[in-house]
Amino acid sequence: METDKELTDKELNASSAKIKQIMQDNPDLSYEFVRQLLIAKYEVEAGKVEPFEFG
Repeated sequence: METDKELTDKELNASSAKIKQIMQDNPDLSYEFVRQLLIAKYEVEAGKVEPFEFG
């Protein structure tokens, strides 16, 4: 995953397992969509995003 820090082997294996599980549960989703979804989730958890205000 493209993040600011290097992922450890443990984190990489956990991310791979998450992608595999999500793809098994949702076979209609592409690998790239699931990968980007997890990257976005990690960015939110790391505080790298700001809320979008409508209007």
